[in-house]
Amino acid sequence: MADESAPQTETPLSPIEALRLERTKLTQDELAVRCGIPRSTYQRWIAGKTEAKLSLAQLKALCRELGIERIQDIPDDFAAK
Repeated sequence: MADESAPQTETPLSPIEALRLERTKLTQDELAVRCGIPRSTYQRWIAGKTEAKLSLAQLKALCRELGIERIQDIPDDFAAK
């Protein structure tokens, strides 16, 4: 049985996941579908298991869905720190 009084360590969010939660009401699955990215690939990106390699169309869709208007606002790394 887990000790519920023990402090919980919060896992840091990846920058891209933080943007999804702050700027949309989309689930990971919904965002991935709208951007043409397999959900499992998106999950590997935010977990830091693989580097994000998007096509131009996927990048444009991701920026549109997350409300990113300037290229410098795109995180350099999608994984949590």
